[in-house]
Amino acid sequence: EVAPDVPSLRADDKADVVVVGSGIAGLSTAYELALRGKDVVVLDRGPIGKGMMSRTTAHLTPNCDDSFDSYISVRGKDAARLFYQSQCEAVNRIEAVQRDESIPCNFRRLDGFLFPAIGSDPSVLTKELEAARSIGVAVEGTRGFPFKGQDKTRFLRYPDQATFHP
Repeated sequence: EVAPDVPSLRADDKADVVVVGSGIAGLSTAYELALRGKDVVVLDRGPIGKGMMSRTTAHLTPNCDDSFDSYISVRGKDAARLFYQSQCEAVNRIEAVQRDESIPCNFRRLDGFLFPAIGSDPSVLTKELEAARSIGVAVEGTRGFPFKGQDKTRFLRYPDQATFHP
């Protein structure tokens, strides 16, 4: 458990800011506000860091869940570029906080991979590669995904992403 001695809210309380959710986004927000002198209360329905974040790979990626190709078509290249840059800075900030605060969470940098689902159209990778490159994303199109029987499978490799143990 992340912070087993943190008390539950048992009465009305006052704070400058209330953050709902104790995942990486909520705790990062609370941390940054507290550094700036704000009195912060974090609320969650369960133990700190034990929600969705604890049941995922805790993969920190600046990539867009819906693809950069989709993002660009809806918001344009400038917005997509700013989104990507902001997400890169967020991952860098998480790394800096982990280092500066000596948080034992096994933070490490690693590659991220995007590969087509079995039976899907692999041409989506071409569109995504072009879209990502057009806004400055570090990405490589390659073949030989490192799973048994996938030595000819095409995929995209995104270097310098991160993971940690919640």
